[in-house]
Amino acid sequence: MRILYLLVLFLFSCDNQNKLSNLDNYINDSLNDWDLPGLAVAVVHENKIIYAKGFGLKEIKKNNKINKNTLFQIGSVTKGFASASIASLVDDGLLKWDDPIVKYLPWFKLKNVNISNNITIRDLLAHTSDMPAHAYHSLEIINELEVAKRAELLEIQSNDKKYRYSNQAYGLISLLVESVTKKKWGDWLTERIFEPLNMKNSFSSPYEVWDSLYVAPTFLGTAPSKSISIKNNPRLNVAMPHGKYRNTYRKVLPWQSYDNLQPAGSIVSNVMDMANWIKFHLNEGKFEGQQVISKNNLTEMHKPQIENVGYFLFADATEEVKLGRAKGVTSSKTYYGLGWNIGTFKGELHLSHGGGIFGFPAFISLLPEKNAGVVVLANGSLWTPYYPHHEITAYIYSNLFGFEQKDLHEITMDKTNAILQQVDGLNKVRNSKKNPSAKPTFPIEDYLGFYGSKLAGPFEIKFEDTSLQLGFKGKGAFSGELEHWHDDTFILYFDGGDGQAYQSSLVTFKIENNKKVISADLGPFGKYDKIYFK
Repeated sequence: MRILYLLVLFLFSCDNQNKLSNLDNYINDSLNDWDLPGLAVAVVHENKIIYAKGFGLKEIKKNNKINKNTLFQIGSVTKGFASASIASLVDDGLLKWDDPIVKYLPWFKLKNVNISNNITIRDLLAHTSDMPAHAYHSLEIINELEVAKRAELLEIQSNDKKYRYSNQAYGLISLLVESVTKKKWGDWLTERIFEPLNMKNSFSSPYEVWDSLYVAPTFLGTAPSKSISIKNNPRLNVAMPHGKYRNTYRKVLPWQSYDNLQPAGSIVSNVMDMANWIKFHLNEGKFEGQQVISKNNLTEMHKPQIENVGYFLFADATEEVKLGRAKGVTSSKTYYGLGWNIGTFKGELHLSHGGGIFGFPAFISLLPEKNAGVVVLANGSLWTPYYPHHEITAYIYSNLFGFEQKDLHEITMDKTNAILQQVDGLNKVRNSKKNPSAKPTFPIEDYLGFYGSKLAGPFEIKFEDTSLQLGFKGKGAFSGELEHWHDDTFILYFDGGDGQAYQSSLVTFKIENNKKVISADLGPFGKYDKIYFK
């Protein structure tokens, strides 16, 4: 009987491998089109890892191939782990999904105290807290507690419980876990998730992988050492992220810390460990016979919480598609659960989430009713965020299950080119408004000095060598080069991050009574008053 069982397993494995026999060629043929240095893929079906491989290079211009064990940052794919960390506490009876967060963080408040008093743990995880996806706190080097306390300064106008994606909200999860367990979120995650799932090569922070000299400590920051290469980490199998500088050439980027908002996007992993994460979800919270998270709470994580704008390139577009075990949902609309996007693909319930630390686009996908899942981790630009990942996922599922597949690559590239053309058009419009002959009100020296706000800062504008530089305090913090645009507006080219995803930002200085500079508007990064010292 055992021999027969093993034979069936062998034939099943061979059948799956045959169905994916052309996947290697498909990926290799498309890497250049996708503009990716490399990627890794793993496929799970019927509780088996049926495919796991790496493609391309860990770092351009070096002979260092990615394999199935290569480490990547997974960005917002971390959010599913944040939800699982809370689920473990619900299992333990230490908190409930619908508890208000002030029950555990009594010091937390927003400008509108009524709003902060009514935010629940579920709201944080479902993006219904009404907190914005704020970036200011990430421009300078501050810890998670300081980020949370600055929430009091945020302008939040409503309490309508609508879907608003918020990394800031997810950052509070680590403080909640710590308040209940007296352990750091990363330690709890390791104890309750990584270790039971045998995720031996997964970490809650890039600082567990790299010396701090080689990690950018802030959003759009730089490595303090300025040295960026896998040669700085000879002990581990790591991929280097890549982006573009001023949209002209590809460059190697440093790994980026998200430690002040860890549950939002800080995890490091590889496709083999992530395959175990997939198994856990497909097996209703079990892994190798152990119930890691209860079935009830895993189901809660996968349950639609709020309608959102779905993000899967090949999602169903037909009406009245039943969402499998997502009861009560009977349309092609997409939803957010607790750390998961929920929709349909070929009529099947589809759970997914993307992730994007600069130069590290990531994507995880589950088809629970088919007992299958895919994870794709890459080290290229974020500008066409996850389209290659979506294409690979759709290709795999289509071949495994005989789904119709029409022009997957063509659709992907058409969508990609459309985005690039749109951005190019917006840049042309912006550039057309530039008047090079319109000089600044004052000599450049009058714009130098310190600027700050209660929410973020201070930063300094100064001359370094022959260029005008803007930089926040601390080695590796947000910085960039300023060039005059027109009038009292300058263009800021960021030193760190992906110059394709974030090409530049306009900085406009406000002049008071034609006498002095009083503030600087950094656009999406806020307004800052000039600080005059007597």
